Formats: sequence, C-alpha cells, structure tokens
Amino acid sequence: MKNTIVFYGDYSTPIQKKAIDTLSEFILDYTGLYPAFYKVGAPVDVTKCKVIYIGTKKDNLYIKENSSEVLTTPEEYLIEIKGGVVSIEGYDDAGVLYGVVDFYNKYLVDIDFINCRSYDEDFPDFKLKSAPSIKHRGLWTWGHEIYNYKGYIDNMVKLKMNTLIMWNEFLPINAKEILAYANASNVKIVWGYSWLYNFNKPVELDGLDEKIDGIIEEFENSYSDICLGGIYFQTFTESNEESFYGQDIAKTATEFVNKVSSKIFEKYPNLELQFGLHATSVKNKLDIIKGVDERVRIVWEDCGAFPFTYQPNNIEGYDKTVEFTKKIAVLRGKNDKFGLVTKGFTCLNWKAFTHHIGPYNIGVSSKKTIKNRYEKQERVWRWVQSFWTTNKEKVKNLIKTVYDERGGNFYCTALVEAGLFEDKINFSVAMYGEILWNVDLDLENEYNLITLRNYVEFA
Repeated sequence: MKNTIVFYGDYSTPIQKKAIDTLSEFILDYTGLYPAFYKVGAPVDVTKCKVIYIGTKKDNLYIKENSSEVLTTPEEYLIEIKGGVVSIEGYDDAGVLYGVVDFYNKYLVDIDFINCRSYDEDFPDFKLKSAPSIKHRGLWTWGHEIYNYKGYIDNMVKLKMNTLIMWNEFLPINAKEILAYANASNVKIVWGYSWLYNFNKPVELDGLDEKIDGIIEEFENSYSDICLGGIYFQTFTESNEESFYGQDIAKTATEFVNKVSSKIFEKYPNLELQFGLHATSVKNKLDIIKGVDERVRIVWEDCGAFPFTYQPNNIEGYDKTVEFTKKIAVLRGKNDKFGLVTKGFTCLNWKAFTHHIGPYNIGVSSKKTIKNRYEKQERVWRWVQSFWTTNKEKVKNLIKTVYDERGGNFYCTALVEAGLFEDKINFSVAMYGEILWNVDLDLENEYNLITLRNYVEFA
C-alpha cells in the first residue's frame, strides 16, 4: 500500500486543523497507514507516494498556482485530481473541511467500491466543485440526549452540517467546552430554553412583567456570554387548540414574544434570536403571526404531514403540507428570518421522560452506556429507516420547495435525539444531510455512495 503525503496550507486555524484531523482519519481507515503531513513548500521526496494538497488560495501556493476555478461562496470547495495529484481547495476554512469530507464521500468510496481500483494505482482524474444549497444546515436535540458531544459534532461534520439547536432545562456546566469544540468544527450552537413553554393559564400581558424579567435574567446569567450562534426559545404554542381560556394563542404569543425580544434587543441588537413556533395552534392565524418582530427568526415545526411528523410513514395530507410550507416560507417576505425543524427520525420517549433537577455535565459517558442505549433504539432506527427511505423524495421536495420560494438563506434542522447519533450515523440521516447540501441531488444516483461510506449504519 502506497504512503500518502499531505501538504496543508494552515494548521493554526481550528477549522483547517479539523480538516487535517478528518482527512487523517479517512486515509488511515482506508489504507491502514497514517498519512504524513507537511506545510506546503517543505522539501519532501514524494516519489512512490500519493500526494494531496489542501487549503485555500491564500495559504497554499500550490493551490493558488494550479486551481482551475474561482470559488465565490462561503463553504464552497473544489476537488481536482490531475495526473494522480489531489488538490482540495476551499473558498474558506469551512470549504477546506467539507472538501476533505467529500473527497472521501464522493471519490474514495467510488474508486474503491464501484470502480474497484487499488489505492496503489494512480488516482483517476476527477473534478468536483460544490457549494451548499441551504446556508444553515443541521440538527435539533435535547441536550441531555447527547452522550458524547464530540462524537455528535464529529458526525455532523461528516454530513457537512453546520448548525446544532440544543434544548436544555438548565445550561450544561460544560457548555463552554461544547461550544469551543463546535466552533472548531464549523458547527454553531444555538442554545434553546423555555419562554413559558408550559404556561397554560390565562395570560394577561400587563401582568407578565415579572415573568419577562425572569426570562431576561436567565438569558443574562446563563447565555449572554456563550450565545455566538444564537438563542432558540419556545413558548405556549404547542397545542392543537387555537385558544386557551378564551384568549387567542397566536395573538397572545406574538405580543408576548415581541415584548420580551424588544427588551433583549435593546442590549443585544445583533443577537440571532429564534422563535420555535408550533404551527398547530396558529396555522389559521398567519396574519397575526406575521406581526412577530422582524428581528426574530420564526423556526416552524409541526406544519402537517411527514417530514413534520414524528412518524415517517405519516404522509396523509402531504400536498396540503407543501402548500402551507410555501405560504410560511414567504410570510414576512422572501428575505425575512425563517427556519424549519423537520422530524421523522428518533425522538424522546415522553412516557419515560423525567425533568432534571439542575445543571448537568452533558455528553460525557461511557462506551457501555452508549452501546446499551443504542441497542434499545436499534429497532426504532430500523422502522425509521424503512419508511424514511420510502418517502425520501417527499423530504427533498418539501425542502426544495422552500429553496425555490426564497433561496437558501434559512435554517433547516432535523430533530435527531435519543438515537445515539454520536455513535452511529443512520443511512436516513446521512441522506438528509446530502439533501440539505444539494437540493437538486438525484437521490437514486447518490444512494450507493451513501450506503458504502464506512461510517453509515443500517439498522
């Protein structure tokens, strides 16, 4: 087996370091040999070695002198292989990282399993230029359902995801460590907490000042210094009814959210603030929801059939769901702050759910704990995988519908919790990641490449 030499551009930036870590992992797994890494320009004999250059035009002279394309989009990459020499170029550090990921996903997997070429043979020529369709792509989860935060984030990287909305009853005591690891992996954390989520009594806005002050105090004390990625909240909209105690939920929620957010924006005008809105209680009151402060991003969920339901086989009313999604995608204009949370993967077992008594140390547990929990969920993953695969085109169609209505500048995350994603990436989640990256992807053509990745699991 030939040795591999990698000439990198910049090892000092956290995200390019992550790219080097990821490339090393892929090549070691693929060849059984560690690749050697040198700063570009180092005098090294590359005879009888595979040679790979990674970086940007700014930091890798070889790439600057040999690149055949101009990259223009954040996170965009170019993979070029000519005469057996590999060049992985990024528009930015994130583009380098995702180019490395797809060098494995799109190229090594293909030459190994599909074209059946030995690593010792010269690499066949290849060229792939790619940029994300959706700007903010990722997952949504309760924090306490992450048992290895590094593994969870690492697996997001393999799917080219850059956003994690993490809901907690209490901010984890190791939140800063999680945030640092995520930032170095080009994953932004959006911290989620309740703004009277379970408040089910008559609401008189004039009497809510004390509760509003409590919400803002919690933000100030817990989140204000770690909210680089943003804050996500839910309030009293998760209901199948449109009113409670004679009060309209859409009207009350809109007024309440605007009152709280305006106070936060006074001090933090550039904060990414996300309103997790359940469509079930407001779907007939869009004219009212339209009045939510334009600085607040509305992140919609529970909008109808799959992929908004927990069950991936629940497709009754799908066409109406698509039409409703088209409406909300441009409810406040094509350039407003908008997001979606889709479902249909694993989720909490609410019958076994217990509330936490205080802050916890998230994502730090034994391999045995993770193994035991995955074994309990394997049957669920098998069910999810079956129907998700059957209905995958419906997922792609809905997300592409939003893209066609407003472009790719929105948040799209999937609820993936209690499924031990940090340990095993199910095929269905891997396919979801590809849809977010390229809404025009031919899923049938991509099917084999996804299934053949060494990190993708079939339940």
